[in-house]
Amino acid sequence: MKIAICDDKPLLHNDLKKCLEKYAKDRRLVFVYDDFTNGSDLLASRIEYDIIFMDYQMDGPDGLETCRRLRKKNSDAAIIFLTGFPHIVFDAFEVNTYRFLVKPIDMEKLSSAMDDYLADHDDDKFIIIKTDDNNRRIRIDDIIYAEASDKYCCIRTADENILFKKTLSEFEKLLPQDRFFRTHRTYLVGFRHIVSHTSADILFDNKEKALISKLKYGAFKKAFVDYVKRFNFAGR
Repeated sequence: MKIAICDDKPLLHNDLKKCLEKYAKDRRLVFVYDDFTNGSDLLASRIEYDIIFMDYQMDGPDGLETCRRLRKKNSDAAIIFLTGFPHIVFDAFEVNTYRFLVKPIDMEKLSSAMDDYLADHDDDKFIIIKTDDNNRRIRIDDIIYAEASDKYCCIRTADENILFKKTLSEFEKLLPQDRFFRTHRTYLVGFRHIVSHTSADILFDNKEKALISKLKYGAFKKAFVDYVKRFNFAGR
C-alpha cells in the first residue's frame, strides 16, 4: 500500500510511521512511504497514493488547499487529516476527507481508521499476490492483461509490469470470470481496457495488443458483448 505523509514536522513523520509499522506487522501488511514537508512537493508528485496523511497547517498551500488541488487532479486517495485543532473537521468535509485524527496520534484511533479503510477496500475490487519482495495488493480494474512468461506470468497494469511467479492459469483463478478472458495460451485480457478487436488481436487503452486464437474468438466475442451489456461501461 502506498502512503504519503505530508507534514512540516519531521518528528510527526517518525512517530506516525512507527505506529503504522506496528499496525502493518500485526496484520501482515506492507506499507511503502513517501515523506513530504509541504503541499507543493506532494502536488508535484506523479504517484497515486492509497492514503495521504495530511497536516492541516503548513506554510505555502495549507492542508485544505493542497487537498483541493489534489482533487482537481482527480486523485482518489483516502485523505486522513492530522491536526491539533479539532474545529477544522467541518472544513475538511469539503475535500471528501476519509478520516480526521487529532495530534498527538492515538494508536487506537489510528488503527480504527486503518481497519475501516481496509474494510472499505478489501472487497472484490482487489487481489493479493506474492512477489519476491512482499505481498502485493492490486486493484482488479487496473489489470489490463497478463502474459505467460515461461512458467511465470507478467501482469500488466495501468502503471507497471509485475512478475507473478506462478502460471497464467493460476493467476486466472484469482480473477472474476465475467471480467477477464483467456484469449490465447499466452494471454489473459481484461474487458475493461479493451478499445477494439479484430478476429486476430485486441487493442487496449494503453495502445498495447494481445493475441486471440481462432479457436477462442467466438467465445471471446460473446463474453465481451455480454460484459458490455451488463456493465454498459458505467463502472469505467
